[in-house]
Amino acid sequence: MNYALARLSKKFDASGWVKATTARIFEKALEYAKGRPVWVNADIPDDGTVRGSRLQRTLLSIGRAAANLAAWYGVYVTFQCHSSHRCPLCGGELEELKAKRTRVMRCECGFREDRDYIPFYHWLRALGLPLPKHPLATLPNDPEA
Repeated sequence: MNYALARLSKKFDASGWVKATTARIFEKALEYAKGRPVWVNADIPDDGTVRGSRLQRTLLSIGRAAANLAAWYGVYVTFQCHSSHRCPLCGGELEELKAKRTRVMRCECGFREDRDYIPFYHWLRALGLPLPKHPLATLPNDPEA
């Protein structure tokens, strides 16, 4: 009985899961880069934003693990949060469309994208890089598609 409990507690250890998942992300990024430098932006809210929430410890531990593993893997990592409610093209307020299992955001200028991808566009703009064609992927259950 004690062995089973110890095994289960080790299996579901949150800090081990965070480190393993973060390492897997960096390994995949290095694999895709094929020897080129890798730059990862972790869109993790600051301590004041998540203070008192259930996610506070998890998000902050992901940030610490990312910083430590980035040094180990030789990956440059930044921690910048970008809005998913502002249009990356015109800066206007985005409107959320009602869809199942997706959060599709739309702007008056014609921009449409899954809410989870919008910070990526802001990050590219901050770097001075060209924005990709949108949407990045097919928007499942898009009410206007």
